[in-house]
Amino acid sequence: MRLVRELSLTDHERQHVCCVEEALEHVSSLLSMRQPLEGLDQLRAGLMINLDSEVLAQIKQGEWCLIKAEADYGYWQGAEAVFQQAVLELMNNPPEQPTRTARIFRLVDSVTGEPLPAQAYIATIDGIPSQRRTDAQGIAHLFTDDQVRQLSLRIFNV
Repeated sequence: MRLVRELSLTDHERQHVCCVEEALEHVSSLLSMRQPLEGLDQLRAGLMINLDSEVLAQIKQGEWCLIKAEADYGYWQGAEAVFQQAVLELMNNPPEQPTRTARIFRLVDSVTGEPLPAQAYIATIDGIPSQRRTDAQGIAHLFTDDQVRQLSLRIFNV
């Protein structure tokens, strides 16, 4: 069984929704025994106050529905076969992967020559900036496509 937001129900799932009374009884029992229930974490994440009574209120109001396990019976076999076929096709004919080149720069203090560990910098690759940090030895690791035309580093607080 699992909890699903009412707005997210598929037509197939709607056929297997528990009535409100049954859902309240089942979920209340699971909450009191501290048993896991798929979808419960998502429901709790949307609550202002994370209380069991608030969880039950969402079910009582019809915002969340308890889906019977039968909703998934027989459903996965077809999906699993399709998934396995897709995986086999990808394994036999993998898509072309972009090649990436490692570009390594060691950032050092211009006065002392000491490496700059955990130094913040902005790497701009073909006009797209991203904030990064050097590693413990002051090395900036950049992995870029072979077609990169422009690369620049801007260092902070040095």
